[in-house]
Amino acid sequence: MIGQEFTHSIRRHPDGQTVTATLTGEWDVLADGSLVSELNALLDEGYRNVIVDAAALTFCDSSCLGQLVGLHRRTAERGGWLRVVAPPFAVRRPIELTGLDQVLEITDR
Repeated sequence: MIGQEFTHSIRRHPDGQTVTATLTGEWDVLADGSLVSELNALLDEGYRNVIVDAAALTFCDSSCLGQLVGLHRRTAERGGWLRVVAPPFAVRRPIELTGLDQVLEITDR
């Protein structure tokens, strides 16, 4: 069975400091790296806060977790933050099992 393809969209907020990345499907090692590349480019432009809307994600593997930690570090280096919003159980569970819920900010909305 083939899972749902990973897609994303990014919205810049009017405050000039925050972006929201809305993610869909399975974020795994097979997903292209364009999401992180785009977010890193925005951080280089001066954005410092990243909201990851994970409500429509169906899967997250260790590569996804590593990319979240990397983004968290980059935002923190700029005095900003990364927030993972509304992750379903299939995404929240690996975050909790690895203890990353103690590092990453996870919210229901």
